[in-house]
Amino acid sequence: MFAVIVLAALSAGETAGRLFVHIAPGFEVLVDGVSAGVTTADVGGKVVNLVPGTHHVIVRSTDGREGAFDVPIEAGQTKDVTLSALGLRKKPATDEPGSLRVVCIPADCQATFRDKDKVGEGIDSIPPGQYPLAVSRGTTTLRTKVDVPSGTIVTMEANFNTGAIRVSDSRRRSRHLTVHEADDALSMLQVPAYWKNAIRSALPAGINIEQARSVGDGVQVRMRVPSMDVAVSLVRSVTRSRAFRDVVAPMEPQRSQNDWVVDLIFYFAPGH
Repeated sequence: MFAVIVLAALSAGETAGRLFVHIAPGFEVLVDGVSAGVTTADVGGKVVNLVPGTHHVIVRSTDGREGAFDVPIEAGQTKDVTLSALGLRKKPATDEPGSLRVVCIPADCQATFRDKDKVGEGIDSIPPGQYPLAVSRGTTTLRTKVDVPSGTIVTMEANFNTGAIRVSDSRRRSRHLTVHEADDALSMLQVPAYWKNAIRSALPAGINIEQARSVGDGVQVRMRVPSMDVAVSLVRSVTRSRAFRDVVAPMEPQRSQNDWVVDLIFYFAPGH
């Protein structure tokens, strides 16, 4: 019943495309190169309203660790992405190479990079820096200097109808997020490994699994959270996951001295 109430409250407020990034408080979320703010404990992460389309998202910690991913958003849809702080990595000490793409309007043009390289489909493995770019169509040539930041894909648009050349897109290369094996109550449980991975992936970063036991085609876990608001956000996020046949809160969160105890049962499809 508790999970049903939470889901009903969420559905009532859905009117536009949104991204819900589930991660511990204090992480900055950037969408398409623009900061969307910092994750907070009251919602269990960060909710960002987005126009329909595919967006590039970076999640960054205060000590410089980050991870990135692309996410498609549809109108009226809330897309949930759960990240673990353990999966965020610091940028390499050495500069990463960048890439350059050129889009022409109209399309029949020729682009020359660094006064000698033909761009064609694009150029990769470019050391970070500023370089000359010339784009020609017929007797007209548009020239500029393009800045290629470390680890960034830069797309230049050369518009011969307006005589302008500009940066139309600049985004970081995606990094795959990896999660280390957690030292929690699931570790010694005799259930399939992918059950454990699915449960850990569904939980926001910073949530510790205190107790775990197998229950038929599922696993019951007990967690402690700092407040009722975090408990509500936790239940809301995991009960919307599609990784399980069902997720049930057998009882409402219980107050225990300075924190709250949350019990959840994660059910898997029989034989899966």
